[in-house]
Amino acid sequence: MSTSTSNKSQMQGKERVEQEKERIARKGQEVKSGLTPVKIYLLAYNGISALLWGHLLYITLLFLFTPRTTTETLKNASASTSSIFDSITNIFNSKPNNVKQPIEQLINHLSGSYNFKNLGYKTKFIQSLAILEIFHTALGLVKSPLGTVASQVASRLWTVWGVVEAVPEVSHSSPLFTTMLLAWSLTEIIRYSFYFLNLLGIQSKPLNWLRYTTFIPLYPLGASSEAFLSLSTLPSILNLLTPYLSTILNNLPKSIRDNLLKTKLGRNLLWSLASKSTKQSIKSTISQTNNSTWGLLEFVRLGLFFIWWPALYVLYTYMFKQRRKVLGKGKGKIVGGSNKSR
Repeated sequence: MSTSTSNKSQMQGKERVEQEKERIARKGQEVKSGLTPVKIYLLAYNGISALLWGHLLYITLLFLFTPRTTTETLKNASASTSSIFDSITNIFNSKPNNVKQPIEQLINHLSGSYNFKNLGYKTKFIQSLAILEIFHTALGLVKSPLGTVASQVASRLWTVWGVVEAVPEVSHSSPLFTTMLLAWSLTEIIRYSFYFLNLLGIQSKPLNWLRYTTFIPLYPLGASSEAFLSLSTLPSILNLLTPYLSTILNNLPKSIRDNLLKTKLGRNLLWSLASKSTKQSIKSTISQTNNSTWGLLEFVRLGLFFIWWPALYVLYTYMFKQRRKVLGKGKGKIVGGSNKSR
């Protein structure tokens, strides 16, 4: 009796092993048959993009955690080193009336990443690869709204070529370039890794959570860095207003101008306008390539600065809706190897 029971158990065990082998073989065949040339290309694109952005993140973090040499002018000008943690800690430990110096220390720590190990040079070309994503969507290789993809890629390309490379004397040394790139690289590593695994039919809960959670701090950090970096490249608004104010004052009746000269405010205004006009004239004579005049690109940057915020709001609220669908209770469940809430 016991012998027959043992044989029966062995037979059942062998059957289970054979069934498992058949299941693995079928799964391998499905994966193999699903690797079309388009899928192989998209896997390569997303995999390489994740690695490239990982390289940029590595350089950015290396820059952030590299101690800086500072000069303590209040203590016999002795040299010392400080890390980014020191800069942040000093801000929280300082009294409200003494917080200016540690903030300046943090700003100085974040400044200058563009030229660190060719970070800026690498960024502009790696980011430019994203133009392929417009073609991916237009050709139907991926199912995404063409307008959304095109606007997002165009925004990044404009920031790289229309802001950073257009006004290098301002943007290359800006701390906003560092914070912008930190947000970009973290976002892109998660995004491309998410797409790469999705193409293979692999669902990763940690990556899924990161995809729909890290945008909460990273989107505002990246978008505000882009917007204020663009704003920082603009000439003074006085350079734009001075010619118009001068024209208005010159066309005022003589009696009104005489009355203005009798007041301190009027004299200061007229003196400021005259001084500004003289400086502009000297600067334009010395150099025609300075960043003190307003042109078409400057007006575009100013307009985009105001467009950035409603655009961020739309994208931000959309991502929160997606987050609720994917991570919310009873939503985003994995069915048949794919996330049905997407």
